[in-house]
Amino acid sequence: MKLNLSKKLEKALNEQVRMETESAYIYNGMRLFFKEKGLPGATSWMTHQAHEELKHAEDFIDMILDLDGHVVLGELKEPTTEYKSILDVFEAGLAHEKEISSSILELLDLALEEKNYAVENFLRTYVDEQVEEEDHFRGVIDMVKMAGDDPAALFKVDGILAKRD
Repeated sequence: MKLNLSKKLEKALNEQVRMETESAYIYNGMRLFFKEKGLPGATSWMTHQAHEELKHAEDFIDMILDLDGHVVLGELKEPTTEYKSILDVFEAGLAHEKEISSSILELLDLALEEKNYAVENFLRTYVDEQVEEEDHFRGVIDMVKMAGDDPAALFKVDGILAKRD
């Protein structure tokens, strides 16, 4: 069993740190879109999402450091704050979460290949986390689709989004 990181696994984990941090940046762009549209519930929901992504980045940083690795903070892309609609935002969020899920599964494959069981164990919790993340976005997408263009229904959806804990 290996409790240290190969250079290849260290590099891949550092890329995940970058991706998780960039996720927070992307969700902040979405949050700003909602704030500008006067949607406090959606703003709160996306603020929570951004904070969660920073926590994920910290978890990956801790894993690297716990295994005597070196953390490298990568460059972030500028996120957009322009979207067509509420639905567009959440669909973009779901697509992004699917990219994160794919990256975590690739990391898990690498950890298994290298028989790094500490990293494997850590990543399995993130596989479960990604199932939840994608499910949350799908649930919101379903609500927004049901509301359609009805302002009263969208107001109700925004109220529901405000209750996210």
